[in-house]
Amino acid sequence: MVVLNSVNMAESCSTLFGISDPVVWSTIAQTIVLTLTLVIFILSFRSQNQATKEAAYQKALDDYTDTMKMLVENPQLSKLPLEMARANQPIGTELQAQPPENMVVRNYMLLLYGIFERIHLLYRKKWIDSDTWNQWGLFLQAVTRHPAFRDVHRTSEGMFDKPFQDYVSNILSRKRSE
Repeated sequence: MVVLNSVNMAESCSTLFGISDPVVWSTIAQTIVLTLTLVIFILSFRSQNQATKEAAYQKALDDYTDTMKMLVENPQLSKLPLEMARANQPIGTELQAQPPENMVVRNYMLLLYGIFERIHLLYRKKWIDSDTWNQWGLFLQAVTRHPAFRDVHRTSEGMFDKPFQDYVSNILSRKRSE
């Protein structure tokens, strides 16, 4: 008797809620499909928004690189970065005036510094693999031996990505201790 009552109760519940009705199942399926479509749309919108932001930043970095190229190509502009570095020096420290040919080298090192920063950022975002970064890292270590590169690092502190500047500082401190 207990079994019979539970069967009757199940039948009355299914009739009461209309679960056996195909219209109800159709409505449930449509709701699920609509929900999944909205979730996919939201995720797609977020990734497109992120791609737009990254493209805008990449454009700014490209403009920066073009500006640095101008410094290398136009000796008349070579004094500008040194004047900017002087303005950022702590009181009591003085930068020495450099001949124009040395300024071209310094500006080229500044250009390389910016490129290395961008590659380091790509590595940190995991957009390039470790093997590729290791090749760039070896190139960076070789360039850090040049006095103009060390000067660029010292005078541009706080103007570049901090994790990158810390990475370069670690390389330079290891070189000093060797």
